[in-house]
Amino acid sequence: MPPPEKLHALRELLARRFPTASQSLRARCVATGVPAIDEAAGGLPVGAITEIVCAAPSCGGMLVVARVLELCRAQRLRVTLIDGSDCFDPQSFTQDALIHLVWVRCHTLRQVMQSADLLTRDANFGLVMIDLRRQAERELRQEPPTSWYRLQRAAEQNQLPLLVLTPRALVPSAQLRFLLNHSFALSDLDSPRALLADVLPIELSRQRRQLEQEAV
Repeated sequence: MPPPEKLHALRELLARRFPTASQSLRARCVATGVPAIDEAAGGLPVGAITEIVCAAPSCGGMLVVARVLELCRAQRLRVTLIDGSDCFDPQSFTQDALIHLVWVRCHTLRQVMQSADLLTRDANFGLVMIDLRRQAERELRQEPPTSWYRLQRAAEQNQLPLLVLTPRALVPSAQLRFLLNHSFALSDLDSPRALLADVLPIELSRQRRQLEQEAV
């Protein structure tokens, strides 16, 4: 039997020459800067929809958005945020963090979907985010599943990561779905935003198998 150090060297050689599906998948992801997301799935997969369900008030959805903006700014990626209820607060960010951001202010779900349909086909963006956390439940129920599959195809064709924040699970074409179920206490909000993002209790609830198959 080969000594342990030789076995270790052999494993490293095989890993370099024949990367696993998970390694390949992570190479096709955009990091979020949120450890719970990046460690579970490598980040936001390129050419796919990632849904983050914000099922509780003050559960950290905007912390995810803030971290994504910071990392995309560092990588000089242009980002668009389609704000479903015009609730994004640019005053809580530095001017530098917003230089790369295109903020689309909407008031109805129809405006959101029309904007998303257009912007997911724009090759000038490195990431598209859709915030539906405060959208009317009646509107969300009326949106046909075909709309989401159309956005999925557009993201896939343009090799674009698409992040959707929702109040409940509603994107049937999402290849990754994370759940935020725990509200922060008022005392937690005194902590720096970066620290809260590092300990964000987010759960991976869905990871479609075709992601792994496409990465092989």
